[in-house]
Amino acid sequence: MFMKENKDKSTAIHRFLNGTYTVDEAYIFLGEIKDPDTNNIVEDTACSLWEESQFIEKTDDSLQKQYKEEAYTLLKNIAKKKRRSLKPLLVAAGSIAAVIAVIFSLFRLYKGVSEQDLHYEYVETTYGERKEVALPDGSRVTLNSRSRLRYPAKFSRQTREVMLQGEAFFDVAKDPDRQFVVTAGQFCVKVLGTAFNIKSYDHDEITSVKVDRGKVQIEMPEATMRLSAQERLEVNALRGTIKKQQDLHETAGWRKGCLHFDGTPVQDVARELEREYNCSIIFQEGQEFNNLISGEHDNQSLESVLQSLGYISGIKYKKDNHRILLYK
Repeated sequence: MFMKENKDKSTAIHRFLNGTYTVDEAYIFLGEIKDPDTNNIVEDTACSLWEESQFIEKTDDSLQKQYKEEAYTLLKNIAKKKRRSLKPLLVAAGSIAAVIAVIFSLFRLYKGVSEQDLHYEYVETTYGERKEVALPDGSRVTLNSRSRLRYPAKFSRQTREVMLQGEAFFDVAKDPDRQFVVTAGQFCVKVLGTAFNIKSYDHDEITSVKVDRGKVQIEMPEATMRLSAQERLEVNALRGTIKKQQDLHETAGWRKGCLHFDGTPVQDVARELEREYNCSIIFQEGQEFNNLISGEHDNQSLESVLQSLGYISGIKYKKDNHRILLYK
């Protein structure tokens, strides 16, 4: 029985090392590399594959580096217990020799991805609330209202990755050896040390990145762009447009209670007012609202902002407790 169990484990590990595994087998492999009593099974299987690999053409260094990166990512995903379909670790053209190079480094990688590394912190804000967060590397983040930030309790040695829903101002500590990466909706913002603002709410028409100092690289499905200080990238999901422009206004003026609109669709203005003042804004049915709103409002009441909105756009409002109807 014991021999059969070891054989089953060896088969599962062999399939994983060879890149032809199932989700369950991936979990078995993760368990085996943590179990000191069965480390010899992993080592024997790896050595067996290594011998097989001598008859297969070796890959170049760039592919081996790619495989290591993929293995590291996969290991983290498994350890976070996110059960979903796993893509094969290796591309079809990869050789077993490259697999072995990956696996012998997996033991070291696993130690680097400790329990602390896999523990994530979450910070959220509610209506009209701001929060400052100190990250493990010394970077500081200010969250705007109705926003959520996820970050590891300890950054890895390779990179510093966080995830944002909503809006935040990042003041990133310099670290030339580790990129700081923010994933926010369709944006993937990469920096080494700089300050910038990201606005990426799920239901807004416009998402944007504005750089306060330094430089950032923004990767999107459609394009990759670089921004320098006082430049802003704006993506309109509804219209399918991308606009890069100079912006000399104060970055993240919302930290001081300032509302700033620059050709902002009135629907996005309404959503921002909802987040800021904890109200519900609806538009009169049967009427068309394609207004673009520009202007600044410093620490003003909701009533004052609505009056200003009516003055510049002709849009009227009716207020019933926390419910507001906009009409023409």
